[in-house]
Amino acid sequence: MKIQLKNIVMEVETVGAGKPTLLLHGLGLNHSIWQNIAGLYKDQARFILPDLRGHGVSELGNADGTLEQYAEDILELLDQLGLEKVTLGGHSFGGYIALAFAEKYPERLDSLILIASNAAADTEARREQRMREMDNIRATGTAEFAETLSLRLSDRSFVQAVTREMIAKMNPDSLINAILAISRRPERLHVLSAFTGPLLIVAGAEDLIVPEAAARMMAHANPLAKFVIIPEAGHMPMLAAPRTVGAAIIIGG
Repeated sequence: MKIQLKNIVMEVETVGAGKPTLLLHGLGLNHSIWQNIAGLYKDQARFILPDLRGHGVSELGNADGTLEQYAEDILELLDQLGLEKVTLGGHSFGGYIALAFAEKYPERLDSLILIASNAAADTEARREQRMREMDNIRATGTAEFAETLSLRLSDRSFVQAVTREMIAKMNPDSLINAILAISRRPERLHVLSAFTGPLLIVAGAEDLIVPEAAARMMAHANPLAKFVIIPEAGHMPMLAAPRTVGAAIIIGG
């Protein structure tokens, strides 16, 4: 369904009934990455699956290249749906947004779940690399970036094919806006340390983008955090092991 926010029309799919569980996808992807999990566990939670600003079929609107704007979109979505509190989960880029939301609106969260994400800021070298990626997208479009990123997301051919297609279909301006927001993010380990609700960190054992050490650092930031590592999974554990990741979301959230 389409939901009118102040600045954009957002595409949102809802599946199931029960505890509201809002899941945010990663860079260049869309809400469909969560559909297997939602289908498996729809009798145990109400899954709310948006396409983030500029992703999928959600509008880009007057984008400002900040994670905070994406977080404000999520706040508006909760208000539109009449939800006071939710379990909020985020994959990679979606996790950066979830952390920005948790920093400003912790009272709107029952629990927080970060999947293949990172609370650290970019190094200067990584930030410069992102600038080059944005320049290349401006010059040549999204296809090359889609090919390169899909190979890093997973070593499974079906995951590579699905993610490559999603990313390649993105509007270049939308992809650039998201990469810029990622490059500007601050370190947010303090948000995890201060979070008082249930906190779950999920990592893929073979993730080429977020090292296991970074995931463990997030878990260690809060003594009450639960840490789950998914064996034989890369940066897309929800596609590689939907039953396992879904169970972790249901139990940990």
